[in-house]
Amino acid sequence: MDLYLPFRFYFVSLLIFIYTISAPVYAQWSEQGLCGTPEPSLNHFAHLEALNNRFDLGLERVSNNRIMVPVKIHVVQDIGGNSYDFNTWLTVLCQLNEKYASAGLFFYMKGEPNIIANSSLYRHTSYAQGSQLMDTYNQSRVVNIYFVDLGSIGLCGYATFPGSGSGPSGSAQGGLMMSVPCSQSGNTTLAHEMGHYFALPHPFDGTSGDPTGPFSERVTRLTNEPPPRLSANCATAGDRFCDTEADYIGYRWNCFGFTPSDTDRNGDTFIPDAALYMSYSNDNCQNRFSDQQIQTMRSTLAGPSASRGYLLLQPPYFVDTLVGTTTPLSPIAGGPAQPANWVQFRWRKVDGATSYMIRIRRNNLRVTDVFVHGGDTALTYTLPVLQPNLTYTYTIRPYNPGWTCAAQSASGTFTTTTGFGTLINETTQNQSLQIYPTVLENNYRKIIIQLDAEELKNITIYDASGRQVQQINQNTPQGERAEYEIDPLPTGLYHIRVHGLSGQSYLSKFIVR
Repeated sequence: MDLYLPFRFYFVSLLIFIYTISAPVYAQWSEQGLCGTPEPSLNHFAHLEALNNRFDLGLERVSNNRIMVPVKIHVVQDIGGNSYDFNTWLTVLCQLNEKYASAGLFFYMKGEPNIIANSSLYRHTSYAQGSQLMDTYNQSRVVNIYFVDLGSIGLCGYATFPGSGSGPSGSAQGGLMMSVPCSQSGNTTLAHEMGHYFALPHPFDGTSGDPTGPFSERVTRLTNEPPPRLSANCATAGDRFCDTEADYIGYRWNCFGFTPSDTDRNGDTFIPDAALYMSYSNDNCQNRFSDQQIQTMRSTLAGPSASRGYLLLQPPYFVDTLVGTTTPLSPIAGGPAQPANWVQFRWRKVDGATSYMIRIRRNNLRVTDVFVHGGDTALTYTLPVLQPNLTYTYTIRPYNPGWTCAAQSASGTFTTTTGFGTLINETTQNQSLQIYPTVLENNYRKIIIQLDAEELKNITIYDASGRQVQQINQNTPQGERAEYEIDPLPTGLYHIRVHGLSGQSYLSKFIVR
């Protein structure tokens, strides 16, 4: 059955190897060893040839308007806690947008990261785990990107061409599978795999296995070479782009000091372009897409043959650029010590920031990350509980779904004291007063009090500033437990004063989080 319909094309490309007859195929992008990438399907090449013919005729030319592309990241974790660092992702997304700026493509995050705690899906031993992830977690109308460990199968990443790959059909099919070690700042793997996702082949496809073969791309770009020389075939061989040099290298290579060592059917020496993101040159060599590659990617998103056009069906997104970064205001070095389970952070607002990531470290090792959404510039941090009597450092990084280039702040420092309060179903003693729980969840509005010294008369609740917020009048016999329902309270620290019939009062405290 022909998968290519008028003005809407679907292509299936072999990107690494076929692991079953009916399984999807992917592109390899390995930093080490050989890279055995079979050439894409004939239908895929036919689509590119037809597309480039329309470019040559001046049809379906795309404007330079920025195209906004939504991405959904899926962070897979193993039991040992290994997973992709979100702080790194913010930097890598910023770098991805820099790499695609010349193409007029801009990527922004759609929703929060999807965290998948599953060791068998984190450590890949075959492509089956990737298929399972896409089948189970792919979302529609976004570029689905998964961060896993592909080391055992020797890969840095793979992607699916339009119309192929696992996952629900149509707008939720396919995606990118990225290996964590190759998804760090400075790597070009993500840019390379995103190129495959938007239909770009490798420049050496069909040539690397037999550089002098009859179907390999020739170096010349002249269409009227005098016999016996063969004329240019760049429009029907290689990647089908005549503005990318003929390439024969299907393995990782270093552009510095590289000397071409092979010739084509005419005897011309290959001079591959190491600057292309779709080549197999090392990361530090790459810095561009060609004009025809750009036209192809944009046409995959917009135009009559836009096989990824569903990505543009999201509500419009406008990028707010962040200028500079934030400054921590509290806690500060030398300031009051913070209860280990009640650290209060404040920082300066950054215009355009909708989220802030607070990273807490101990001896330069990450302890935890805390996220604040909605543009707030304060946070009372309660869990996980930090250790008492220790010194911690922290940084704050502002961002929004599209602008992730802001640097983290300078480090702040704080020292912890012993925490207070107990969790639900635990009891704290204050002489003859018992109150629990002392840490209330937002949906938990009942508190149990027992006063052993005398009969309980009433209860008064104060906020952290000492302002009275509630009073409950109820007599309870000495030593008996009574359950009291309190009015909803904002997150924060509260003091509770229990008054006895004799006029004696007993003080304790609790937290609403």
